[in-house]
Amino acid sequence: MARFIFRIYDSDRTLTMSSNVSKYYFLGVGEYSSLEETQNNNTKLGNYIYINDGDKYYVYTCITKDSNMLPKIENYYKDLGFTTNVSEYSLSDTSLFETISMTDMLLKESDEIKEICKQSILKYKEG
Repeated sequence: MARFIFRIYDSDRTLTMSSNVSKYYFLGVGEYSSLEETQNNNTKLGNYIYINDGDKYYVYTCITKDSNMLPKIENYYKDLGFTTNVSEYSLSDTSLFETISMTDMLLKESDEIKEICKQSILKYKEG
């Protein structure tokens, strides 16, 4: 089984892949070469997570299970001046599944993208 080490600000968190997994799309808004650069360049986001993969830090600001929601989310962050990319992860976190399912319902019905994405990231951080 593969393991990804996710870093949330200064704390480590490891998620284990299992047979009970769901596919999630993480909206990326930056790639940096140091933790300091990551933190300094994302102050206007307010809420994000990052993954340290070797010599790079990848910043994510929203999580969705519905790939149809990605253009709506991407356009919001592009309008703020971010270059976006999407990473796909399979995770086995039941409470995250429930929250992200609710997030996706709200995204379909609302334009409050920043607040809705904030909730997806907060739930992930609670882990």
